[in-house]
Parts: sequence; structure tokens; C-alpha cells
Amino acid sequence: MNFLIWVLFLSHSLFASTWDQLDTKNTYKLSQSFQLPQTERSGSILELVKGQQFELKEIVPLEIPGALLTLFIFDYSNCSGIEMKTEMEIIPVNDTSPKVEVGALVEKCELQIYLETKDLDTNSLFE
Repeated sequence: MNFLIWVLFLSHSLFASTWDQLDTKNTYKLSQSFQLPQTERSGSILELVKGQQFELKEIVPLEIPGALLTLFIFDYSNCSGIEMKTEMEIIPVNDTSPKVEVGALVEKCELQIYLETKDLDTNSLFE
């Protein structure tokens, strides 16, 4: 019986967590790579790589006219400086059906992910 519990735990940890399973103060690994264009360095691209770790600092519900969003704010420890800022890009999240997309940007050494609140129970960008 202990073996079965261990296998279930291991298999769960190998797959992306859903957004509603993410907790503040925990560290997560990116489950896919993506790029963000930097605003202060024209033409430069910030590469966020699968396996890179981020600590979830805050989850903020946002109400914008016409949309309910949830903002996930992660500490970006590999930040090259507090002044680094990227443009927001729309990132398709792997292994979601129908396809879920998030808005992602880096500002003041924080990775900010904007998600439609209706998609909280779908796979996240993190494991």
C-alpha cells in the first residue's frame, strides 16, 4: 500500500499543477519554456527556460471591466536588475484543451502571470 501512495505522489509531482493548486511561499519549476521581449533593451529577448524555479509571492484577484482575472506574482531570482522590464506576451499553456493562454511579463524582478479566473482549474505553466 505504501508503494501505491509513493507512486501516486511521484506521478503527481511530474506533471504540471493546476493554477488553483499553487500556493504562495512555495517554489515551482516552469513546465515549458517561453520568451519575453525586453523593453529597455530594444531587440533583446528574455528566455524563461523549462525547469527554472520561481517562488510564488502573491495571488491577486483582479476585476477589470468585462473580465475576471487572477494575477500570479512570482519572485524572479535570475533577474539581471531591478530595472529590467519586458513587454507582455500571450503564452499558450501546453496540455490544455481547449487551449488556455496567459499574459506574462517581468517587471521589477517579478514574473507576473495574468490568467482568466474561469481557467483556474486548468494546467499551469508550473510543476
